Amino acid sequence: MSRENLVLDIGDRAPDFALPNPRTGEIVQLSDYLGSPLLLYFARGTWCPTCRKWMDKIRENLAELEARGCTTLTIMAQGPSRMRAALEERDYPFPVLADASRTVVKEYGVYVRANFESINIARPANFVLDGKGLIRYMHIANVQTEYASFDEIFSVLNGLD
Repeated sequence: MSRENLVLDIGDRAPDFALPNPRTGEIVQLSDYLGSPLLLYFARGTWCPTCRKWMDKIRENLAELEARGCTTLTIMAQGPSRMRAALEERDYPFPVLADASRTVVKEYGVYVRANFESINIARPANFVLDGKGLIRYMHIANVQTEYASFDEIFSVLNGLD
């Protein structure tokens, strides 16, 4: 069961952002990805094994996502300098962005100030945006080991125009 988002609702316009890609140094904006569906994944950090596991699942399902016209971005609540080496080692086939200030994490309602397993990071979360940038699906994990369902994600993508 997904955690309630106290900031955003299904149907809301996703907040735009501009974040660095630690591997390339380029600034990536959400608005650059509009026009087709987008899977947006928020992760705790490159150090998090459960986050890496979900990113590997995204990689495994990338062909199915692309077949539905969907691209993907990952946002980590971590500084870019600490991410660079880990990303070069794992070489994900999608951009992984750094939100060192946690600004975007907070705007999407997935920030964790402190709880029994986290401090100052993102709660693992998946958002599906349509081509206009409207939120069509969200899954916010209650704990770090909880994942969204690709069956649900594919169903939402299949229902988009």
